[in-house]
Amino acid sequence: MNYHVPIMVREVVEYMAVKEDEVYCDCTVGGGGHLCALLKETRHARFIGIDCDPDAIRYAEQVLAPYSDRCSLIEDNFINIGLILKQHRVSSIDGVLFDLGVSYHQLTTPERGFSFEREGELLMNMSPSSDTLRDKLLRTSRDELLNILKKYGDVRQYRRIGAALYEQRRNVSTTSDIRYIVEEHMKGRYKKKNLHRVFQALRIWVNDELMNLRRGLNEAYHALKSGGRIVVISYHSGEDRIVKHTFREWAKHARLTVFTKKVKRPGQQEVEHNPRARSARLRAGEKCVCC
Repeated sequence: MNYHVPIMVREVVEYMAVKEDEVYCDCTVGGGGHLCALLKETRHARFIGIDCDPDAIRYAEQVLAPYSDRCSLIEDNFINIGLILKQHRVSSIDGVLFDLGVSYHQLTTPERGFSFEREGELLMNMSPSSDTLRDKLLRTSRDELLNILKKYGDVRQYRRIGAALYEQRRNVSTTSDIRYIVEEHMKGRYKKKNLHRVFQALRIWVNDELMNLRRGLNEAYHALKSGGRIVVISYHSGEDRIVKHTFREWAKHARLTVFTKKVKRPGQQEVEHNPRARSARLRAGEKCVCC
């Protein structure tokens, strides 16, 4: 099974610039691809990998088994990075990586409920301990649901689709039910593109992705040593906007040296090999020595 193809690995390795006898953290382990590449760069550096999805942790444990003596994998949310480091007796780290979004495994596992192309239950939660899509639909208001589709997905005809989904929320039980509602209440072309946007918006909402990103970036920054590196790969304009503005604010107050004045994109060859890389945006920086 190919859990997930890591994106922009060469760029991640370049910007992280790992060194021996230092400690690094991958806040979104996924299939362990980035971690594996970084581990191969050194023989003694230590790594901590975090992911709230137990499937990711189980898979990464197999991939990274040869490095188990210097790589610890933790099932948790990256907003808890400070507590995780404390539990592992790590006072600060030399570099931190975020590879945001949803993994190939999550999208292609029907029972997880992430994709409109594969029928599954209304779950869509990355962590089994958090609320499911069905849980949140049953508690939401009409206005909140409309705002979610507009703000997180820029969904075409979000008012019509959101109103229909709200009215039928107690009757939907599978991803196919949501797909049917979207297709039934959307006029014109671009139905597949709109389905992508609806499911993306719902996923971001279910997992509190944007709020967690803001908090996670700040927690990671505080965990970094002076001169420590931070690298973030995002796939959604809302995510990238948060990263860009956060980096810009840190730089304004001389807290971060930004390496990527313009966002980095994957090369044409990588996109041809892995079309999912097309939307990737990478930003990187270094914590100022004075901080």
